[in-house]
Amino acid sequence: MKNFLLLIILLLLTVNHTFGQIDTIILNQIIGKNISENNFEGTVLISEKGNAIFQKSAGFSNHESKILINDETKYGIASITKMLTAIVILQLTEENRMSLKDNLNKLLPGLEIPNGEIITVHHLLLHISGLPNENDSIYLDHVSPEEFVKKTISGNTDKREFGKFNYANIDYVLLGLIIEKITGIKWEEAVNERILNRLGLKNTGFLKKGKYPENFAFSYSVSDKGEFIKDPEIHLENFFSAGCMYSNAEDILTIDQAMYGSSLLSENSKALMYTSYPEYNYTGYSVWTYNYPFAETKPKIMERRGGIMGWNCVLVRMLDANRSIIILSSNNRFNPDSFGDKENMREALITELGKAEKK
Repeated sequence: MKNFLLLIILLLLTVNHTFGQIDTIILNQIIGKNISENNFEGTVLISEKGNAIFQKSAGFSNHESKILINDETKYGIASITKMLTAIVILQLTEENRMSLKDNLNKLLPGLEIPNGEIITVHHLLLHISGLPNENDSIYLDHVSPEEFVKKTISGNTDKREFGKFNYANIDYVLLGLIIEKITGIKWEEAVNERILNRLGLKNTGFLKKGKYPENFAFSYSVSDKGEFIKDPEIHLENFFSAGCMYSNAEDILTIDQAMYGSSLLSENSKALMYTSYPEYNYTGYSVWTYNYPFAETKPKIMERRGGIMGWNCVLVRMLDANRSIIILSSNNRFNPDSFGDKENMREALITELGKAEKK
């Protein structure tokens, strides 16, 4: 009997420290190091086959009021918004309401876009339209999406080349306008109907200057002295279909899992979305898909990153194992865009999960 009880205790200890072959103690060490040494504030969720096997939150959602972040806290998700916009575009192509080959002159004739006769939906999705990047000053005053496009085109001398990769918000602002033209409803309504309501997402929505949801993490910058300085309020709604949304880790995981099934996209549309173009910085339609070279198993990942001021985030999907890493942060100390930096939390977690995939 004593041996039996000892065995049960050992099994329980094992369950507490591992999930399958993933060592949650190591995950906790990686994240704890970033909290203590790099002032990480936010939420990290690790999942396997849709099960949240590890979740940790740290820091303050509001430093002035000393409100703590928790696992349900919502964050600005910046360019993860683009992934949802791309999903709606692909849904409309499935319905034969538009084509990826349709050009801007056909879809948005009133905007008079340079090269509008050759820039197609495909080019916008891949950021190879050749259209310029906006000036930061465009977020100081409210502008409509149409005004965003016109001001970015007319007021920017930074010329880009059609067919060359250039990450620009204007591409996805135009995709949002295309969604409105085809559906006859606002982009926000289309996202609500086609994604948020369909998946029952209660913690995801759209940001506007001065209007924030409950339990929301505000954006901060950390100075060299370790001071947390609240970022200025800007017109986040100007990012429109390129970056104005908020969400939390649980809802992002729901979206992640829905993309394994057919509730959002057909297998054909997902194949189009995930197709990687090495010549265009390995981008697909709003996502990046590649074999991560710094982990033992070289796992195939699809990821979507985002960053606006202190809101820095990433969804990493290890496609063959159905493992996901969701990192949502509220200050500038987490960099979602590093590559090959073993000290970066995102990359350390991918490397560790890549080891587990081999066991």
